[in-house]
Amino acid sequence: FFQACFRCIRHMSFPVEATLAASATAALLGVLSAPLISSPICAALVFGWIACIGVALTLAAPPVEPPPSEAEYEAHGLGPLPGGAPPAQLYLDLMKRIVLNLCYHEQSHQVVLSRSPDEGRPAPELARTFSLRARVMGEDVSLNTLSMVGLRRLDSLQACISALVAEGIEGDLLEAGCAKGGACIFMRAALRAHGDTKRRVYCCDAFAAPPPPPSPLRVALVRPWYVALGAVAYRLPLSSQRWLYGKLMPHQTAFPSNVGHASDDTVRSFMFYLTHGHHLRPPGLGACAGGTLPHVRSNFARLGLLDEQVVFLPGFFSETLPTAPFATLALLRLDGDLYPSTRDALTHCYPRLAVGGFCIVDDYYAFEECRRAVDDYRSEHGITDELVRIDRLSVLWRRCQ
Repeated sequence: FFQACFRCIRHMSFPVEATLAASATAALLGVLSAPLISSPICAALVFGWIACIGVALTLAAPPVEPPPSEAEYEAHGLGPLPGGAPPAQLYLDLMKRIVLNLCYHEQSHQVVLSRSPDEGRPAPELARTFSLRARVMGEDVSLNTLSMVGLRRLDSLQACISALVAEGIEGDLLEAGCAKGGACIFMRAALRAHGDTKRRVYCCDAFAAPPPPPSPLRVALVRPWYVALGAVAYRLPLSSQRWLYGKLMPHQTAFPSNVGHASDDTVRSFMFYLTHGHHLRPPGLGACAGGTLPHVRSNFARLGLLDEQVVFLPGFFSETLPTAPFATLALLRLDGDLYPSTRDALTHCYPRLAVGGFCIVDDYYAFEECRRAVDDYRSEHGITDELVRIDRLSVLWRRCQ
């Protein structure tokens, strides 16, 4: 428990919070250790040591983060566009930088790197500095971006929409699992850049509202045990983690709670967020905060893209997609992470995907159960269209049958 407390303090972003946390921990240690300390000299040494740690943690300067150089931006495809680029291309290039918050990345202090099996990183890891490469590849979770998909997937999305418009493929665009709405915002921006006033962008998500803020007393009583549980959970054997996952998953409202298909990497990721949740939630924020329907509508509105061509379908996919009001889709983007979410979206949307349309799977290589859901559906329905890899996590195929 003490280790968990000190880990919380060490990663605090705000000096005031660090001071309060250090003081609370010192007081708790003092109360628990008082019966064991009989000598005034020993007591003075113990409390002096605790005070020094608290002061050191409070005054510790954050690491100095050098900004990415112009060469790094150019190496990742973020250099200046060639002279004479059309206004639509300039608009979409700027929109990508806004959606990924490349303009103000200095405020993205706390970042969680996604899993990367190709680099020998089977579980997520914390990163203390901004990584332009991770942002471009869609392998980080920032506190203040509108999307986590990365530049490569946005470039691919732009190419798909351009092909649909150029070839006259009929149908709307849909994302199943839009989170804060960043990819859907870019879809709407791409339609505007092409002058397309007929297609609609469907934004599907649970849009789960966060629970009401707990009382200060409940925070004081429950938060230490929550932190302790997180610290212990990440070190449990995988079988125990899976048991804990099965107990906790039904209490959330963002995903279907069918844990029977949960893969090992999903369980590990869940435990990672349980352990490191305090890194992701400074006051009023959080990596997954801002995903309610009012927040997502506001994200569209702040960029001037909330109009009649944007349709929201709040709820689980199994509830909303069977009766969704679209007749034909030209682009289906799947970002449901889990087996039941991915399978529900395919079951209810793929039959309405036009020939020549694109199906994009955001988490195909990120979560084994997502990959299994896609492979099962393709096998059962005889889909043999070639899978094209977008980056290290995502794939797409174009419906040719």
